[in-house]
Amino acid sequence: MDLTTTEEKADLLGLIEPFNYLDEDSLNEIASRAEHRDYPEGSYICRQGEKSSGRLYLVARGKVELSVGNARGKKTVAGYRNNLSFFGETVLFSEEEGYPGNAVALTPTTCLEIKREDIEEMFEQSSEFAAYFAQLLADRMRILYQKFELREEEGAEEDVFRRVVSNIMNTGVVTCRPDNGVQQMAELMYRHDVSSVIITEGNGSDGARVLGIVTEGDLVARVLREPNIEESITRTAEKIMTANPITIRPGEFAFQAFLLMARNGCKHLPVTEDGGRLVGIVSMRDLVNSRRTGSLAIIDRVESASDIHDLATLRPEIARVLQALLVERASAREINALITEFYDRITRRVIELSEMEMVQEGHGPPPAGFCFISMGSSGRKEQFTRTDQDNGIIYENVPPAKEKSVEDYFLTLGEKIVNGLETFGFERCKGGVMANNKAWTRSNKEWRAAIDGWLLDAKPENVRLMTIFLDFRYIYGRQSLYYLLRNFVIRSFRNNLPMLRFLVEDNLTKKIPLNIFRRIQTERSGEHRDQLNLKSSASVHMVDCTRVLALSEGLLVTNTFERLEGLGKREALKQEDVELLIAAYESIMMLRIRDSLEKMKRGERPDNYINPDELSSREQLLLRDALIMVRRLQTTTSNLFRPYLP
Repeated sequence: MDLTTTEEKADLLGLIEPFNYLDEDSLNEIASRAEHRDYPEGSYICRQGEKSSGRLYLVARGKVELSVGNARGKKTVAGYRNNLSFFGETVLFSEEEGYPGNAVALTPTTCLEIKREDIEEMFEQSSEFAAYFAQLLADRMRILYQKFELREEEGAEEDVFRRVVSNIMNTGVVTCRPDNGVQQMAELMYRHDVSSVIITEGNGSDGARVLGIVTEGDLVARVLREPNIEESITRTAEKIMTANPITIRPGEFAFQAFLLMARNGCKHLPVTEDGGRLVGIVSMRDLVNSRRTGSLAIIDRVESASDIHDLATLRPEIARVLQALLVERASAREINALITEFYDRITRRVIELSEMEMVQEGHGPPPAGFCFISMGSSGRKEQFTRTDQDNGIIYENVPPAKEKSVEDYFLTLGEKIVNGLETFGFERCKGGVMANNKAWTRSNKEWRAAIDGWLLDAKPENVRLMTIFLDFRYIYGRQSLYYLLRNFVIRSFRNNLPMLRFLVEDNLTKKIPLNIFRRIQTERSGEHRDQLNLKSSASVHMVDCTRVLALSEGLLVTNTFERLEGLGKREALKQEDVELLIAAYESIMMLRIRDSLEKMKRGERPDNYINPDELSSREQLLLRDALIMVRRLQTTTSNLFRPYLP
């Protein structure tokens, strides 16, 4: 791409959010006015304190470092921008005249530059486009740039995992009452330079019980984007707040705060104690500013990686994070959540780089909306090591005349993605369950037809394919395509007793390795004599049973812990059994994680085999009790479907 024509510029813009919200005419209009400029390696694109050019910079190729310097000349890197990302929005839509930081080309860089007035004109063309920038300024600007403090922390090498929330939280929380209006909250945020207000009972003061939270994003989504803004702007905090927000206690570790934010999609956590009494607040900005090393540094490097090989350098760092989590006694569920978050971000970056390659090679941007999905352990958010790939693509239906060309495009894109993930360290699936395979890259209607075919012919091969597919989870792209297919799957399976019966039968063919005296049975011969495979002997049974029960209840979640909790809420399982099953799965997964890490440290390939005799007496007891609970779940599942079993 030379970016010399309007068409080339429009193709590039169409790959970047939020420009992909614009219709074709608007995209061409803004592309025709955009200018492109080359910057040599080491050159400044923007200098801290210099007057703003009034332009948004989109990186077409290259890598840009964003940094902030303090009065003593110390520089702190605030982030990086690579292909298909942009910067400069901080000053573009604020009242500041000078740049708050530096932007330096780390490699020869080409930027597409768009004037402020051209972007503001597009606000009238697309409400989604306007809302995106409103929320972006509320998030990125506050987290990375504006009034960035360069702190001289005690213990400069202290890892984020060893810090507790009370050491990084802000105690001067901005609060208000439930009857305060929108304008009052906006004024509070502006005056105190914060991006959230905590709603408390009584007089709205620190120390009161937390009722809810209102963020700048809430003001945009629940007030400014409403069709009748005259009415919405008169609402009170009680009407637009997120009630009963996720909270954290001051003595918990900072990484637990990060996990809660990642898991729940929020950027602020009220800090409470003694029955919900407010004592502080911790934000993603606090976590970013508090860390010197650790998980957040990895995420920043993922987002800034300019190619696949750059991503691959993160493999040993993720292993070190896993080790740190074990040292800090994080639960298996927390470990899975964080490692899955890393791998999801890596996958999304691989897809973005692959899309860019497609454009550079002349294939153009995606010819139809699409969604990338993961399956297997990744789909269940239960990864802790690099597994082989299980993934696919759902793309929107197109006219018959375009079906072949669209299919070819997405299979080519799928091959690039699969190759990129393989370069990172995710081996190709030996069974071909990958996005470069026509059987796993289909239009929405083709996916529905395939599922109908599996349901009509429940032969062993189709049952195997379904057990892989039924844990599919959204990773990237048009999320509506994922939900359309997910809802179709739930409707198709929920009342399909013959298929649910086949899935139960498939699980019952595998026995739990306990003898009649409830003693653990190991392999009697072969390479793994006196060993036990924790995955095939225990985890698989939990996964299979909870999957069937979740399908029968119409649950959308794929994670085993979340499925168990959902089954308890639906009273499909007794609450006391749910608690015991969660504890059992936690024990099994923790043993698997620890064993895998130890083998990786010795340079061995993790295989899920352990020798129970090498466990402590307490660990042996935990494993035995976990296997007993797995067998109970298998029996419960069998009993629920007994009328439909042969």
